[in-house]
Parts: sequence; C-alpha cells; structure tokens
Amino acid sequence: MTNRKTMGFRLDGITGVLVLIGFLVALYFIVKYTLLALTVVAPLMLIATLIIDRSVVFNYVKWIGTTLKSNPLLGIGAILFTIFGYTLVFPFLFGKALLKKKFKDARQQYDNERQGELIDFEEIESKPSREKPLELPQLKKQPKGSEYDQLFE
Repeated sequence: MTNRKTMGFRLDGITGVLVLIGFLVALYFIVKYTLLALTVVAPLMLIATLIIDRSVVFNYVKWIGTTLKSNPLLGIGAILFTIFGYTLVFPFLFGKALLKKKFKDARQQYDNERQGELIDFEEIESKPSREKPLELPQLKKQPKGSEYDQLFE
C-alpha cells in the first residue's frame, strides 16, 4: 500500500473513508434541519405566495388538473408529491412568485423610462393678466472686441 504525504498530512485509506463518512454525516444533518425548518415555514410561504401573486398557485393547481386529465398516473404522482413534498413545493412556488414580481417591476421601470412617468398637473388660466406687464431690464451689450468674440473670427 502506498502512502501519500500531502501538505504535511499523511493520508491513508482509512483516513479518507473517515473523512468521507464525516462529510456525509454533516451533510445529512444540514439537510435534515433545513427540511425541518422548511416544514414550519412552508405554510407561511404559501400564504406569502398568495399575497404576492395568487396566479402562481392557481396556475399550479390548473397544471395538476390538466396533467391529471391527460396522464392520470402522472397527475396522481404530482398530487402525492404536492401533499407529501409540500416542504419543497411551497418554497418553489414562493420563489416563482418573487421572480415573477421582480420581472414585472423591471418591465414597469423600463416602460416608465421609455415613455416617461405620468405626473399630476394643475391647469393654469391662459388669459393674460390685466395688471402691469412684466418689465425686464435692458441687456448690456459687450463690445465686439472682447476675447470671446475673437475666438470665432
């Protein structure tokens, strides 16, 4: 059996297997507690999805209905996955609603930049006032020999 020395550590076959097992155990606990947290938060995400954009949920239910009609086995599988995998389905629908809202806001901002925003206005009378007309002071003319005029000659 050949031993490798990497960065001052000696790696044997058993050490590699132990590191792999430790990594898999850590990954198991990360996934377990993430799904546990999603189990609690998922119903709130469904409510938030309905508030943000209810068409996402309605379109998902319509999709399940059309799938059930066209392919009953796949439709039943989709219903079972929705019931038992709600911890994954509801966050997916929530993300889809947020993404759809983000696209809608970006589109509206683009349209506002392109066409301009509508602003409130107040109509002012266009009749000239009968008061004394506005008098402006006379402009002082600069002599033609100024340095500025010489730039154009």
